[in-house]
Amino acid sequence: AEVTGVDALAVAVAQSRRDAEIVRARLATARAAHAGEARRIDGDKARLAQLVGERAAWESRAAASQAQLAEFDSRTAAVAADTAALVARPAEIAAATATLATAIAAAEAERCAAADRLAAHEAALRATDAAGRAAVDALADAREARARAQAHAEHHDAARADFVRVAGERFQTAAHALPGRLGFDAGGHPDALARAFEALTAERDRLGPVNLRAATELAEIEATVAASTAERADLDTAIARLRGSIGALNREGRVRLLTAFETVNGHFRTLFGTLFEGGAAHLELTESDDPLLAGLEIMAQPPGKKLQSLTLLSGGEQALTAIALIFALFLTTPSPLCVLDEVDAPLDDANVERFCDLLDHMAATTATRFLIVTHNAVTMSRMHRLYGVTMGEPGVSQLVSVDLARAELLIAAE
Repeated sequence: AEVTGVDALAVAVAQSRRDAEIVRARLATARAAHAGEARRIDGDKARLAQLVGERAAWESRAAASQAQLAEFDSRTAAVAADTAALVARPAEIAAATATLATAIAAAEAERCAAADRLAAHEAALRATDAAGRAAVDALADAREARARAQAHAEHHDAARADFVRVAGERFQTAAHALPGRLGFDAGGHPDALARAFEALTAERDRLGPVNLRAATELAEIEATVAASTAERADLDTAIARLRGSIGALNREGRVRLLTAFETVNGHFRTLFGTLFEGGAAHLELTESDDPLLAGLEIMAQPPGKKLQSLTLLSGGEQALTAIALIFALFLTTPSPLCVLDEVDAPLDDANVERFCDLLDHMAATTATRFLIVTHNAVTMSRMHRLYGVTMGEPGVSQLVSVDLARAELLIAAE
């Protein structure tokens, strides 16, 4: 419209200046927001680079831990296999030693018995010699028995000839050399000597062959037993050390688990009272006194109710209790990022407000960014930035981002 008059022109100029000031203010706000967003992006990039480095370091440590665990498993399996192989070895060696000892004792008994029999035969042979000498003396004294003695002499001559023949056929040596070769008294009766020799030969054959390596084999077996005993002692020492290491790890695990349990339990008590605006709750270890083997029971007492197990609460109460436990664990070991997927679905509007208040408190007291996946309008209204997917055209999806804090600044500026 055409401006006429000085007053109208002044009014138009003033209005234009006000409009220009508003535009400048909006421009300044936009520039400040842009600068803040740029700084935030730079900070996010630096944090992302740091997280990438930390992730690589943790992956390297996890790979090293897996390799070390595989090595420990392999060494444990090898020790178990060696132990199983050596368990039966002492029994086998003891059985072999007992068998050898029995055989040696039996051989020694048979040798003693043969020696006794040989001594008896030698005594009989000496008695026979004495009887022969007595007969010769009787023959010399009793001349009337000369004929009988001559016949007896002829008989001896025949026996001697037969003995000479047998010596040549059986022993391949002359008769006069037999006493020196076989070690018997040449003055004895040939028949008696032959019978004694045959008896001794039979006794020797019954004894069987003598194992001349028995002492050597026994020494070898004893050396093997000593080596096996030393190896078993080494294995027992290794097993004792391994069990000691396992016990130390278990003790350290119990201490750390109890410490973490007490920390989580303290956070859980506080967060439960915050979410329910009263009441009490705690965690209990059940079924065993050993924390490594015990189960976990969640005991909760909302305001106006008695203390009971989590399974006896309503759906909304269970959801709030679970949220309190999740955040208690998160406060114990916080991380830079936390994603919550539809955790507010079973909650009513009042409990959603409590949940959002707790999120605001967590975001203010920790350096964590929370990503909430939700369809609840109350939760979305309490967030700083919204991301959603819309379908402007059929089959075409588009990602939409809304910065609620910036929108509030723009609305306040207008």
